[in-house]
Amino acid sequence: MAYFYVLLLTFLFSFGGIMIKSSGMMFSSFMISFLRFAIGVALLLIIDLVKYKRIRISFASGLILLGGAAKAVNYLLENYGVMKGFSYGNVIVWPVQAIAALIAGALLFHEKMHLKNVIGAILCVTGISIVSLNGADLSGLAGGQAALLPVFIGAGIGAATFTICQKMLIDRIHTVESNLSMFLIGGAICLFPAVGSADPVRGPVSMQALIAVFTLGAITGIGFLLQAEALKKIPVFVVTMIQSSSVILTLLWAVLIYHEPVTRFIVAGTCLFLCGMLLINLKIGRSHA
Repeated sequence: MAYFYVLLLTFLFSFGGIMIKSSGMMFSSFMISFLRFAIGVALLLIIDLVKYKRIRISFASGLILLGGAAKAVNYLLENYGVMKGFSYGNVIVWPVQAIAALIAGALLFHEKMHLKNVIGAILCVTGISIVSLNGADLSGLAGGQAALLPVFIGAGIGAATFTICQKMLIDRIHTVESNLSMFLIGGAICLFPAVGSADPVRGPVSMQALIAVFTLGAITGIGFLLQAEALKKIPVFVVTMIQSSSVILTLLWAVLIYHEPVTRFIVAGTCLFLCGMLLINLKIGRSHA
């Protein structure tokens, strides 16, 4: 069942880019970040009240504070990057998250860093760079999609930090309580840039935008609750590795829905990163055999 949760999340997360683009018809990127948390918190409150008959919130743990802040950074940067670039720009977030989880596994959980892990990570970084540059000359790094590379790398690190905090909190706090607490913190952080921006609501009321932002909020609330349940049975790096395969679906949705260009550089970079993920996964699989 844990692997089913991860596969379901992989499918849901692949719609993130196009949902952000659709939400952007009505909301600024900062407001989208806040609404993702607000809707996610509302759904978790309903789950807590219906299933457990009470609301449980805890801010006593430093991991709660770190996880909430990290997820806020993830959403603020990812939403900004997707709004400024292509809807598939956030494909960079997934391999960065996987690589960060690999490093965290070695440092925090004392997992050995094998040669295949290192080679796989190098292939992932190379693939990320090719996807981001998309054939542009290196002198053009100051503008265009390539300029968003640091934004998505920061978003990936934030996403990985949140997932690691989820994993470390599993044996300490109930998953609904930990996620609800972290999302309250993340929402509070995102509220300030949302209300402080010049145009938090940038367009007329759009049913498509409202559905899109609610979907993003549902993934935040329910999706990451499923991720927390999966982390009880699956190592954190394996979870992030499986989720990285959403890159393929994300590129597919970008072409089918927004007719965005997917060049040979995008395809080649994606293939390299998937090869890197395969190498890392094979080694992790053996270490847990």
